[in-house]
Amino acid sequence: MSAGVAVGLVAVAADTAVRHDIASVALAGHLRAAVGLYVAVGAGLGLAAWALVTLVRLLATPLERRAPRAAEVARAAAYGSIAAAALSGTAFWVFSGRLAHAGALGTLGPYLALTALGLAASTIALVHSRALRGADAGRAGGSAAAATTAAALAILGGALVIVDLTVLVAIYRRVHTALELCGAALLGCACFAGLTLAARRARARAAIRAAAVAAAVWVLFLASSPRLRGWHQEVLAHTGRDPVYVGRMLRRIELAQALLRGEDVAEMRASRVEALRERYDVDQPTRDPRWDAGWRDRPGAGPAGSGGRPLAADFNVLVYYVDSLRSDVAYDEEVMPNAAALSRQAVRFERAYSTGSDTLRALPGLLGGSYDGLARSPGSLLDLAKRLEIPTTLFIPASAADFISLLLPTFAFDETYRLPDHARGGVWGYGADQPTAGSMVDQTLSWLAQRGSQRFFAWLFNFDVHNWHELDGTYVEGAAERYHVPAEGRWNWRYRVAARSLDEHLGRLLRGLEELDLADRTLVLFVSDHGEALGFRGFWPHSTFLWESLLRVPLVLRVPGIPPMVVEERVSLIDVAPTIARLLITNPPMNGYHGEDLLGFLDPEPPPRRLPLLATAVSDQQVARVGILDGRYKLVLPFEWGAPELYDLAAPAPDEVDVSAAHPREALRLMGALLRSPVFLAAEAELERARR
Repeated sequence: MSAGVAVGLVAVAADTAVRHDIASVALAGHLRAAVGLYVAVGAGLGLAAWALVTLVRLLATPLERRAPRAAEVARAAAYGSIAAAALSGTAFWVFSGRLAHAGALGTLGPYLALTALGLAASTIALVHSRALRGADAGRAGGSAAAATTAAALAILGGALVIVDLTVLVAIYRRVHTALELCGAALLGCACFAGLTLAARRARARAAIRAAAVAAAVWVLFLASSPRLRGWHQEVLAHTGRDPVYVGRMLRRIELAQALLRGEDVAEMRASRVEALRERYDVDQPTRDPRWDAGWRDRPGAGPAGSGGRPLAADFNVLVYYVDSLRSDVAYDEEVMPNAAALSRQAVRFERAYSTGSDTLRALPGLLGGSYDGLARSPGSLLDLAKRLEIPTTLFIPASAADFISLLLPTFAFDETYRLPDHARGGVWGYGADQPTAGSMVDQTLSWLAQRGSQRFFAWLFNFDVHNWHELDGTYVEGAAERYHVPAEGRWNWRYRVAARSLDEHLGRLLRGLEELDLADRTLVLFVSDHGEALGFRGFWPHSTFLWESLLRVPLVLRVPGIPPMVVEERVSLIDVAPTIARLLITNPPMNGYHGEDLLGFLDPEPPPRRLPLLATAVSDQQVARVGILDGRYKLVLPFEWGAPELYDLAAPAPDEVDVSAAHPREALRLMGALLRSPVFLAAEAELERARR
């Protein structure tokens, strides 16, 4: 039990060391609550480990009498089998992807991984057992061997902790849980060996026993006091925004409590929503009528054709869509010079927001201009092209095509060109390792050259930046050398290389439009669906959160006849569809669009938006957060604990500090608007469906 408590304290120390919000919280209260939580957790896990060891010893007792050495090996093998069984679900999940599962690696991979894990665990258990037995027997060098073993296990466990918290570039909960479990087991063995050596001295032995008794008493006290547990949850609520060890453990405890009440995860989240309605005295939120009001030009915004804006014209449409590209990277001259040059020739929307932090939440808003999804849009971009009898063509990597066609089948074009982005045998894990930006532009330019003067709607779905971590190492190193990408930089090197390489091909595409005499009659949209965290608060990919680094996207619109301009007002992907509708069609149907005509922001004094901006984040394909942006504030509602967070968008680092306590009226105003918005009501309905 004492070893478990020691591991718990190590977890608190590691959590504190990497926690990004530690400077903005009451440190003393945080540490008291975190230590209290992990002393209880460590004591419980230590007790469970003691019970497991006792059971294995009892089962091996008959063999121990006949063949002690064989019994020792059998015990070690038992621990290896237990480790393999505990992580079998993760092993099969890692190799369960459709492409990975199709190859030999997908078939044999889980068994090979579990065999290696079992052998490693058995070896560690055997070495650990013999080292302690040698020390207990008083053999020459026995204590030194035990101390060396403890140190080696501590180093291995610490390495897994570092990988888990600072190196692993993904947020797959199963993988993190596996690393956390393995690290805790290794550190537990190390602490047990160290405490066993220390317990040879009477005073140390008494202190260790006293600590174990105190921990046991604390566990009973915490378990029997709802008020004390509530205090821990309240003080540590902020850890959900920076989910390192303490946040993860708190979530597991809350889930365990829900399961004991007979609830599953969906029911727990739905219960949080019910508690939220009670807190804000909202019986059953009803949709704000503003979201269903007929579309109209904002007061002061003239119709298309005024203020130097063109009337609807026979434009071609070219969408250069880059999955997972941050706006600050896209507008950086050193990283993406061609994108930056394009933004100087077009209308650049400096503060453009996505409708979600993953593709499946962002793409429908971009396509349809409605927070209600494509079904209720008055005209998605693809519908507009169909209405005008413009053939639609999609250029897309194979792995992205598989993903999108399965989960967003409405993203369907008249013609689709799939580009191979992984080996024929399949790709291991999520993403692909072969770049496609170059071949995509090659194929697009060839296709355009063959069409002559025929009108087109072409969408280039770029996936290289999304796959920045999976891209083949040889390719990345070659691209870095070719485009002179320095090793040091503001953002991750591989991400910068992927963006710089893609940018080079964007430049080729734009030059190709000029050479084919298409630039003067082609509307060019350069856009991303969402950003990438790139290590913010220890999080590297996208989804789950609604941070600025995930929501801010590049949005550049080059329209023939429109002079270059930088728009500072806050806009959204939801504005793209109504804008293009008015550029392509005279008096198009607009009722149902939640977005604005982006060209209205070209006026010297643009009027305010009709509606606030909304966003949604998911985790494991379940809604995790919804948010609203209005004025200078962003309010985020996490469904894990239901406490709204308010962020000042005028601050240098908006997502660092929750200012809801300092601005309760703003929090209340935005919370009221969010509860009656399409995204909250859709999330509530989704949680209710999952609950059933």
